[in-house]
Amino acid sequence: MIVAWASGASAGHASNPFRKGPYLQHVRQRGITIQWQAESPLPATVSLPDATPPRTVTLEPAEIGTVTIDGLKPGHRYRYAVTIAGHRATGELTTAPMAGAPFSFVVFGDSRANAVTHRAVVERIRAEVPDFVLETGDMVDDGLSERSWQQFFDVEHDLMRDTVVFPAIGNHDRQGPHRSVDNFRRYFSVPDSAPDGERYYSFSYGNSRFIVLDSNVYSFALTDQTAWLGSELAAARVDSTVEHVFVVMHHPPFSVSLHGGNEALRQVWTPLFARYRVDAVFSGHDHVYSRASHDGVRYFVSGGAGASLYPRARRPSSIDREATRYFERVNHYLRVYVVGGFVEVTAVRVDGSVIETMSWGTRPHGQSTRAALVADMAALARGHRESTGEAVTGEGPAVIDVPAGGERFGWLLPGALLAIVAAGLVLVWSLRR
Repeated sequence: MIVAWASGASAGHASNPFRKGPYLQHVRQRGITIQWQAESPLPATVSLPDATPPRTVTLEPAEIGTVTIDGLKPGHRYRYAVTIAGHRATGELTTAPMAGAPFSFVVFGDSRANAVTHRAVVERIRAEVPDFVLETGDMVDDGLSERSWQQFFDVEHDLMRDTVVFPAIGNHDRQGPHRSVDNFRRYFSVPDSAPDGERYYSFSYGNSRFIVLDSNVYSFALTDQTAWLGSELAAARVDSTVEHVFVVMHHPPFSVSLHGGNEALRQVWTPLFARYRVDAVFSGHDHVYSRASHDGVRYFVSGGAGASLYPRARRPSSIDREATRYFERVNHYLRVYVVGGFVEVTAVRVDGSVIETMSWGTRPHGQSTRAALVADMAALARGHRESTGEAVTGEGPAVIDVPAGGERFGWLLPGALLAIVAAGLVLVWSLRR
């Protein structure tokens, strides 16, 4: 089934009628959303030639078009095309896998106005070929500025054409004196799973539940989201298909950089994260990479997608200092693999070198042997890259996180140069003792 709707109006169009996109949104096991913005209200045709049966839908003239496609197969790749005024834009989409399948995703944020660095980070991410991307907010410098949003979509055009981006709202993404999110709502079609649709939401992917929050405290984040957050976390932990829970929001509860950890969020939300055993919380806001641990929960700050980098604070609070395990002032992104009960997070600099790698968990059914895990990871990497031949290189320390009556971090030998992704995964694991 294909459901289509459209909204908005604009003026005039050039030889290429696409202003933004087409780009992918809200991927599910059996469906996905395709969205675009045209230079003026124009009719459009969307087709999926590989679907069974092939799908074609025609939309009435509109500036912003959105097509929701259902009835697809889980974990399958499809070609798609959007045609406007004789101009045909093509891409590929991949539906979410069944709960037992391994998958990968990338986390990054705070691109703001630096298109050059933003583009360099995005090109590295495209080479990873992740299943989807989590953005930690501050995608633009000024949420009121159409020029800022256009720059963002220009830089991420090729990434978003073939890969779904799930965004969190940053303080710079909001607009005007009332700090509305009108442009954010206009350009993103995120899951409608919360009382205030699109400001915060949740979704499932594979064996994991993802909760994306609006952490802007001055917009009543704590009053209208806390009850919903608690119910979402509780539901995830009684769901037998959910092995991992991840949270994404812009402001970090713990940070030793310029802004520091957000005390209000730390007081109200981090007890919930600990109570319901959240695997990891991904944030931005401070333009650095850092990793913290508090009450058994891992906290990552990934704000290195282009905005001016921040220094380490001269006098961080004692709680931020005690929680933080690693800090680096660097443009970067996070690469995350999920294989059954096992999670691996690697922080990667924009030049491709590895900052650090950490992991936790074991394989399902008690199969924790290194060989079995490496086989799954290699198959995942091979499936993603067999058509591109991409190889990731870099060196960095490996970290194993083994919570046992508390959290332990073991620094091991630095990883050797990775020749190919699968071989690199084997090598990293071979260095872990």
